[in-house]
Amino acid sequence: MKIFTRYALELAIIIPDAVFLYLPLIEDLRWENWITYSVSGVLLSVFVIAAAWVSSTQMLPVIPVLVVSVMFLFLIFFFSVNITLGRKLFCFFTSIMLGAFCLLYSISIMANFEAANDLWASTRLLTLESCCVSLGLSALIGIVFFKMKDDLSVLLREERINVMWDFLFLLPFGATILIWWLTPIWPKILLMGRARLFMLVLLPMIPFTVLLIYYLLWWVAAKMSESARLQQESTMLQMESKRYEELRNYMEETRALRHDFRQHILVIIHLSEAGKFSELREYLSQFQDKAGKIYTGYCNNIAVDAIASYYTAFAETQNTRVEWSLNLPKNLPLREAEYCVILGNLLENALRAVKNLTPEQRYVKVISSLLSDTIIGISVDNPFSGKIKFGRNGLPRSDREGHGIGLVSVLNTVKRYDGTMKVTAEKNIFSVDIVLHCNAG
Repeated sequence: MKIFTRYALELAIIIPDAVFLYLPLIEDLRWENWITYSVSGVLLSVFVIAAAWVSSTQMLPVIPVLVVSVMFLFLIFFFSVNITLGRKLFCFFTSIMLGAFCLLYSISIMANFEAANDLWASTRLLTLESCCVSLGLSALIGIVFFKMKDDLSVLLREERINVMWDFLFLLPFGATILIWWLTPIWPKILLMGRARLFMLVLLPMIPFTVLLIYYLLWWVAAKMSESARLQQESTMLQMESKRYEELRNYMEETRALRHDFRQHILVIIHLSEAGKFSELREYLSQFQDKAGKIYTGYCNNIAVDAIASYYTAFAETQNTRVEWSLNLPKNLPLREAEYCVILGNLLENALRAVKNLTPEQRYVKVISSLLSDTIIGISVDNPFSGKIKFGRNGLPRSDREGHGIGLVSVLNTVKRYDGTMKVTAEKNIFSVDIVLHCNAG
């Protein structure tokens, strides 16, 4: 029973490894949280108990059993999250690196016990004391990792570094190999000279350096997001400037028509009284183009009006009609840039979805209004073809790289405003309904 317990405690390192895996990916689980956690917990626990029983009866080397345990954990993880393969490998090897560190560091701390370990030579099985220290280290790292999960979650969702995920996992993978390579053949070696002190000081630098690189990547991603936000605001200003120029030109043309209106009336009366109707039609035709230019205002807010004008013109290039119903005041109860980013992402997704439909089917319907002084609603509907699968976060699910990032960005903004976002796809109509509580931003 004592040997079985030692095997079970050492193999149980895959359970905190699973925690490290899932913490930054709560929003990317394929199923509900409790289902994923329950199934994973039961499967891993059963596996640990079964593997410990087989290993203790056969006195198997623990390293191969740990490798099998890690592979089993990866299979569960692979099918339970909805992210790209590069991100899966990145999260997986980061978790394994931390677990390997806990095991090796516990050997360094408990070198006196391991030096007298009579099963080390044949099985590399740790003593009970070292197993408990290893699990304790996992708990401490879990606390630190829990505080980092939000930053790692942001890093994993940063689409501007998509190309890096294909090889970024090599960093924790290399660190894991290095940690296992540093594992002493005989624990007694650690008691010679300064070997133990060297391990106690140097070993933590490996995961610390890796996590520091992660933090730097997060910082770069945050700066890129800030730069993107500034670029979006600059684009909005350009749209507003263009919209203002359109309005100014329209007003100039209208003013010129009003100024010359009396003279035109006299000419029209003279030609009609003289019965020169062909000349009258020719005279009136020169005003047709000018009279046909009608300025369309979408709402009282200049920024939103510019966004609506821009996407209406863009929709016309793909023969798509946009039905606008914007009941918005001059001043919005939230930052105009954030509202326009939400609206722009929704319009881009909708226009992309209807692009391959027949011209008769191409339309987008947009409704937005103030529901109260601090609550604003947004609704965007469009037809679609094919089937849409939804993830656990309620958003459309796709394995295509970068696909759906816009809706993820919208959802993050909605959460920041303590709002709600409902996405449905029924009867070939894709709908996004958003309610923002602007006093929560």
